Amino acid sequence: MIAPYPADDRITTLRMVRLFRAPRERLFAAWTDSRQMAAWFGPPDVSVQSCDLDVRVGGTWRLSGGRVGQPLLAVSGKYLEVTPPERLVFTWAWHEGGDFAAPREHETEVRLVFKSVGDRTEMTLTHGPFRDRTGVDNHTRGWTGSFDKLETMLATEGASA
Repeated sequence: MIAPYPADDRITTLRMVRLFRAPRERLFAAWTDSRQMAAWFGPPDVSVQSCDLDVRVGGTWRLSGGRVGQPLLAVSGKYLEVTPPERLVFTWAWHEGGDFAAPREHETEVRLVFKSVGDRTEMTLTHGPFRDRTGVDNHTRGWTGSFDKLETMLATEGASA
């Protein structure tokens, strides 16, 4: 598969690599089960109000939520590749005014690769291309906070097992 944008483009493309204490099947499930994704998605001060996932090639996803006292945010997309538990690729675009009926803004693509490393999983996220560096920076903060919550969720499960 040829990438539609260069993965080494640090100006308009975000690339993050993170190691999680969970097998890749477990991490893949956290991305593909709406209840689980709703539990960890967004920075610590963001809560998800709705999360609908139709995880199949051509299927759609949508998520809404936000910060207390702030306007609602809505984001949606379409699944382009679903290869459990190795890869997940989907489009991503915010909706104007946090309303799913409103037009979608600039569309980007999110690619996730899950690689087993012993009893852990190395997850590589590539997200872009964005219009500018500000988009990359904003989404870096968002994904970092989300992954911190995901890591906590996985650790909590491990502690109660």
